[in-house]
Amino acid sequence: MSKSISLSTLVNGEKINRTFLIYSESKGSIFCAPCYLFGGTTSFATVGFSDWKKGEEKIKRHENSQHHKLCVMNIKERKEVLNRVDQKLKYQVETEINYWKNVLTRVVAVVKSLSSRGMSFRGDDDRFGSVHNGNFMMSLELIAQFDPFLAQHIKKFGNKGKGSTSYLSFNIYEQFISIMADNVIQQMVKEIKEAKYFSISIDSTPDISHVDQLSFIFRYVQKNGCPVERFLGFLPNSGHKSEELADAVFLVLESHGLDINNCRGQSYDNASNMSGRYTGLQARIKKVNPLATFVPCSAHSLNLVGKCAVDCCIYVSEFFILLQNIYKFFSASTYRWEILQKNLIKTENVSLKKLSDTRWSARSDASISLNKNWIEIINALSFIKDDKTEKSITRLEANGIYLKLDSLETAIMATLWGDILERFNKTSKQLQSVEIDLETVVSLYESLIRYVLDLRTDNDLIG
Repeated sequence: MSKSISLSTLVNGEKINRTFLIYSESKGSIFCAPCYLFGGTTSFATVGFSDWKKGEEKIKRHENSQHHKLCVMNIKERKEVLNRVDQKLKYQVETEINYWKNVLTRVVAVVKSLSSRGMSFRGDDDRFGSVHNGNFMMSLELIAQFDPFLAQHIKKFGNKGKGSTSYLSFNIYEQFISIMADNVIQQMVKEIKEAKYFSISIDSTPDISHVDQLSFIFRYVQKNGCPVERFLGFLPNSGHKSEELADAVFLVLESHGLDINNCRGQSYDNASNMSGRYTGLQARIKKVNPLATFVPCSAHSLNLVGKCAVDCCIYVSEFFILLQNIYKFFSASTYRWEILQKNLIKTENVSLKKLSDTRWSARSDASISLNKNWIEIINALSFIKDDKTEKSITRLEANGIYLKLDSLETAIMATLWGDILERFNKTSKQLQSVEIDLETVVSLYESLIRYVLDLRTDNDLIG
């Protein structure tokens, strides 16, 4: 319909929609809904109006007619609750709707709060009043202490079991989590489409059940010019071959209506199935879209450099094995750990740290802890190796670690790697920043290289 037909002009010049008009596609005509319902006699109420040339004139005459105004008043009266036959029923329905809205408002608030913090929902018991009913029920019980409405609802519907509507069961919050997740993904995809160009990052890691989970991450620039990183979700186990991974990537993009040709960057770890020059995932994507530039994960690349630096020198490997053995020795017994802590209390130094094969921050913490607690650790080892009440194997272990710590070579390694790892750790953390860009990555790499080169010629360190 043209605007001249669908809009009515008031005396003050304001234009409003003619909401009483309805269009019939089957007849290709317009009808006046109030007149159609209340027995009008004009074409607007019987066969429909389709004389478009005289449409504006005839519609204006119709809406100003006495019969049309009477029909409009009739339909407005029918809409009013008062004086209706089903007045009490409508009131009852509205009361019921408002009641469940109030319940859902509280339930959704709890679901959002727990989800945003990554907390678990379900406990060992699904009964209100149980101390093992999980965070979801516990949160509702906590709110109910200050909310009489929710307290009454839990009392009335809380433990009725299956077959009773309560909106308090685990099925409900699982549905809400799913709905919220879908909305988040829809918003993310909308932003990506608005930005048009994007980059992807994919990595797999085994979960607690030892099943590989493939994480899918997008990076793009928002309208305000701010680069953001968004986690799309975990993909089902797609296999470890580059072909299988590529199929999974294409399927995800297609399912969300995203064009692979708009991908401008891809970043993965340095595994051959990911970064392989000829048959890796990055190569397969570049065959489809040559503009999808591959940039290896900067933090993972730095981690590999550090690992290779350790593995290429047997003395360095021995030093880190010693670090791990020190932690294992003291943590294997509460008595030994207590002796160590008594020595540390005197200086208030940080405790020993466990090493990690993948996290250099853990190695840095362990090295710093050793350097700060050097004398205290030696004193604790000396006490244990001379303790006649200890087992001989324990005393031998303590003596072996004591002798290694008491050597000049270990002291040099601890000092050197303490400095290197501290700088490595700071650089690694900066490389993992969401806001980081390629220019900053290169700058951080160059700065770290210069730092290590300077250490080689540091007279104080050599002397």
